[in-house]
Amino acid sequence: MRSITIKIAMTFLILPLIVFVSSSGVAQCPDTSTRGHLNVMTLNLLFSEVKDRELRLERIADFVAQQARLAPPEPVDVILLNEVVGGFLSKTFNSSHDLKQLLAQRGLNYFLSFRLANGLPGILSVGNAILSRCEIAFTLSVNLPFVTEEPFQGLMIPLKRNAMMSRIKIPGFGKINVYNTHLCAFCDPSDRLEQALVLADFIEDVENFVLGENPMILGGDFNTDLSLPEDFPAYNLITQQLGFTDTYRAVNPDCTSCCSSTYGYAGCTFAVPPNPYAFDLFTHQPEIPARIDYILTKGTQLTPIESSVKFNVDPNWVSDHSAVLTRIGL
Repeated sequence: MRSITIKIAMTFLILPLIVFVSSSGVAQCPDTSTRGHLNVMTLNLLFSEVKDRELRLERIADFVAQQARLAPPEPVDVILLNEVVGGFLSKTFNSSHDLKQLLAQRGLNYFLSFRLANGLPGILSVGNAILSRCEIAFTLSVNLPFVTEEPFQGLMIPLKRNAMMSRIKIPGFGKINVYNTHLCAFCDPSDRLEQALVLADFIEDVENFVLGENPMILGGDFNTDLSLPEDFPAYNLITQQLGFTDTYRAVNPDCTSCCSSTYGYAGCTFAVPPNPYAFDLFTHQPEIPARIDYILTKGTQLTPIESSVKFNVDPNWVSDHSAVLTRIGL
């Protein structure tokens, strides 16, 4: 694998200049040690939909607040976000910051770390973000291979993707390295595998750089559909070669791709019928349901307990994607 250790070392040297981490109030998660588990959610926010964005973010914030009010409380401790948008054309400074503020209005305080992937800041930008109730010690990121995507026949768009890692502090447990990524969508599966290889390099080098045995959580939109054989190599790289556990599959062992009418589409994370946001922008036809968003774990200290798909029932749509929420035993 290609080594990016030098780049990571340089990132540490300039860390104070490049890390966007913010918190309103006191973000903390002392209850995690009492509960003995961590609740992690991943969601693609759908950058292109502007008109309903505020409503969609309100629904997400309401759900997170509802989780915190359960008896006993089950707050969402870590939220991984893809397609975080910002800039004049998107009519917002940063959609992950908007969500953070909505959560704060509900008495829920989170640290926020954001990494730009594409676009021009201030005009139109898209990236990934991590919101955490637990303190974020630092964040690192890497650019994935630049590939050309073809969302419509003959329309070629060069796009850059990235991966990020935030090291979070769990009271009474220790530190966990939380990775978030978004692999290419309308690209050749071999390009997606190339990006997954760089992601694997990044994880390997970070884990070598940060001494000790670090429990790991990896999530995001992998655009990897297990109903398609050509997508197996990228998935197998992460689960077999790197040794990550697909949490949804682990606690739902009867499923294969987990997204079909056989399972009532319960495992689908994209285009769950009749999602009104899941349509082709060019043909306006409904997209095909798929399971492409994942939460994965690695480390003997982390055990998947429960995993389910959220925002997949009418009328609680928040994106063309649904969220994955996993309870991870510490």
